Amino acid sequence: MIIKMKKVLLFTTNSTAEVDSDLTRLGQLGIVHISPFQPAQDESIDRVDARIKQMEKAISVLDSVAEMAHIEAASEELEDYENIDRGEIALMEKILDTEYKRVRYRNHLIELENALDWYNQWGDISIKEIEDLKAAGFFVKLYLLDKQELKTLPDQDNIYHLGKAGELNQVMLLAEKEEDSLNFEEVKIPQFEYAELEESIAETRRKRDEKLSQIKQLYNFRPILEHALIERIRRYDVRTIQYEGQAIDEHVRYWKGFIPVKDVDTFIKEAEEHSWGYIVEDPSEEDLEEVPTLIKSPRWVERIRPVMNFMGLVPGYEEIDVSRIFLLFFTFFTGILVGDAGYGLVFFLLTLLVHRSRKFTKKVEFQLMYTLSGSIILWGVLTGTYFGSEKIADLWVLHHLKVDALASFGGDNIFLQKLMFMIGAVHMSIGHLQLAWRYNNSVKALSHLGWISVIWGLYTVVNKMVLAIDIPEITMWLFIGGAVLIALFSNPGRNFFKGMLASLGNLPLSIINGFSDIISYIRLYAVGLATVLMATSFNEMAIGEGFTTVASVVGGVIILILGHGLNIILAAMAVIVHGVRLNMLEYSGHANVEFTGTEYEPFKLKNNKLKNNNSKKD
Repeated sequence: MIIKMKKVLLFTTNSTAEVDSDLTRLGQLGIVHISPFQPAQDESIDRVDARIKQMEKAISVLDSVAEMAHIEAASEELEDYENIDRGEIALMEKILDTEYKRVRYRNHLIELENALDWYNQWGDISIKEIEDLKAAGFFVKLYLLDKQELKTLPDQDNIYHLGKAGELNQVMLLAEKEEDSLNFEEVKIPQFEYAELEESIAETRRKRDEKLSQIKQLYNFRPILEHALIERIRRYDVRTIQYEGQAIDEHVRYWKGFIPVKDVDTFIKEAEEHSWGYIVEDPSEEDLEEVPTLIKSPRWVERIRPVMNFMGLVPGYEEIDVSRIFLLFFTFFTGILVGDAGYGLVFFLLTLLVHRSRKFTKKVEFQLMYTLSGSIILWGVLTGTYFGSEKIADLWVLHHLKVDALASFGGDNIFLQKLMFMIGAVHMSIGHLQLAWRYNNSVKALSHLGWISVIWGLYTVVNKMVLAIDIPEITMWLFIGGAVLIALFSNPGRNFFKGMLASLGNLPLSIINGFSDIISYIRLYAVGLATVLMATSFNEMAIGEGFTTVASVVGGVIILILGHGLNIILAAMAVIVHGVRLNMLEYSGHANVEFTGTEYEPFKLKNNKLKNNNSKKD
């Protein structure tokens, strides 16, 4: 059910302190969806945002070092950050500065260790001697070449093969010009003397660890930063809302928003308590595109919410809530599209394992997966499909659970296709029934009853064209009666004949679309059949003439695991593509739902404690 909304105009004084206090209270209330007059832009917002990023980085640094068990906290004398003015800023800057120096030492240590590795590879080469050669007009250039590259070297007196480093050859070019080089990647010579490296590495490592110890000591002040971050986030949220509002003059600022009808009394009580000005009224026609959508569904329906959120499906405020029908038919479609009780059992067990690893937390995602697994298992049992094996389906107990007309092996394909078309007709008819109920106080409801009549007429035509089933005599009257109701009542208004002509003009194209929509439901049969055929093919590939050798057993098991694994993945993709599509396009199109809504997101502060630190800088 889509909750009814009221439009709210909120007025407060335009002083910075009052706006901050009033909007903080509004955020604590957490029931008003703000519709901005313009994007929030102000230098103070950018400044607070930058400070938030700095504090988050400082906290991240503290947390990362706290996990280093081998590092002991320093015991230096520190400032009393909790009691000094702007102590949280001084603490943050101390952490970030110490981290900056630690990173510098770490990077320098990496350079030194790389240089030591270079010397271990090339030997104790004196940097001073290389510089002396450079001053004398000789330039040393080093290369590591493989065997094939070595053969391509020109025969020159200034090229020397020095030795080998693993599988590569060490080559030196003693050039007389600095720009001379070989056509290979040059090995850079470090700028550190070998004799000084070990001492430099030890000293740099000591300084790096010293900074880590200082950061670990600062971890004790983490709550100061955490509280400061919460306050900055509050300021950021409040100032964003502040500048989305409009100033009437220097003294008054106001905002436009929307609030659920059930929360109006709470808002009015709060407004009067804090001396806010306000207007609460029904949204006008011009406001309807801005009104957010708040859906309240029974608990059992909420399990479809992850799918709709993933697809970004939010019905408009003036549209109908399709979540119940979406869940029921999506569950049904999933069973048909996968259609294998063995696969359903795999889905169920995987869900159970993941759910168990999460200590059986109550989440709608798991409820949805259990529901879909049950649907797959049920349809697989009814069709006698177990990992695409006919032999399993013929076992005594399972054989008696199978419905012969639905059976994957030896079933009635004509009946199955007719059933899919019937499902489509029912699905689309429900959309028009929902609209008819919505317009139960208007003659427009009759036009949707007319569409139901046309849909069932189209159903008989589809059966004739696809399955060669004779069209019943009632079909003509279904079209005539439906067309009359659609023409007369689709556009009720002052100009009756103009509305009727418009309805008749759109009718042929709408009927063609309805025909293609019903045909579209054949995908349920086709994809389900493809899943069974693929499973059967993999079984035949794996088992063939039987298992006669160990190799045939191993190969067969591998083919079964990989083949059925691939088939399960493809079946899951089919559910996402086809199961969602039939709900999102075919059904929703007949229910006039375009999913163009904006989700209800009230301005709500995460921290529920009112803080008033307006005198402090950001």
